[in-house]
Amino acid sequence: MKPLNDLPLLEKAAGLALEAGLELYAVGGCVRDWALGRPSADIDFLLSGDAAPVVRGLEAVYGGRHEKFGPFLTVRFFTAEGRRLDFARFRKETYARPAALPEVSVAASAAEDLKRRDFVCNAMALRLDGPAAMSLLDPYGGLADIKAGVVRVLHEKSFEDDPTRVYRAARFAARFGWRLEAGTQALILAAVKAGLPGLLSRQRLRNELVKILGEENPLPALEALKDLGALSFVQPALAFGPSLLGLKTPRERLAGIAALMGPAGAAFLAGLKFSNKETEALAALARTLK
Repeated sequence: MKPLNDLPLLEKAAGLALEAGLELYAVGGCVRDWALGRPSADIDFLLSGDAAPVVRGLEAVYGGRHEKFGPFLTVRFFTAEGRRLDFARFRKETYARPAALPEVSVAASAAEDLKRRDFVCNAMALRLDGPAAMSLLDPYGGLADIKAGVVRVLHEKSFEDDPTRVYRAARFAARFGWRLEAGTQALILAAVKAGLPGLLSRQRLRNELVKILGEENPLPALEALKDLGALSFVQPALAFGPSLLGLKTPRERLAGIAALMGPAGAAFLAGLKFSNKETEALAALARTLK
């Protein structure tokens, strides 16, 4: 497999990793997209050690700045043009309780890191450095699932660990026209019945809704979540329809939903837990859409 975009950047990062004695992979959604024959705007990197030498080298070429997130073993790099690239060390995760943020520690290999991914189609990594460059690491059959057009979780406690995966499953299935694998759908229904999405903070639920509204057509994902019973955790009275397709940004679509909800729209916007200023701005925008 070969990347379908950003080859100069990937080659530069690979050279820096090789100089530092690090394994470097592109991982997750970008590899899935390349397997589908699509370019990918979001490239995530996976490394066998500290990302600092690679990030510093990229800063020298592309300018910009970086932020370290020590507890999560990640570094986020912003180029001078504002492009965001995420670098993570091989990691493994444990969850103290359902819906808690994970506790992260160092993993021994890229293969071990892939165990913590959300879906099989995203549990692939493409080696970028050294003699093994452009070799695919696919221990769980991600390519097979992509060819079959299915969204499948890696383990039966996936939605218990992180109920946001309920919303991501619907988003990916809708984006690609795929289906939920039968066992995965059963696990979602069990998670919904147990009320697990209700353990998420309002901010995390809001973020998942915003991601869905950022899709070219958010309606199939919203319909799927409604059918699964998961949309009620975002807002029991949430309304949507074809009018959302005439609105281009997630922000406009949030206001569009509020407009469709009528008097209940104010409570919907307040429940998103934006700043007071942003909530008032969304309410004003909603009034123009009625």
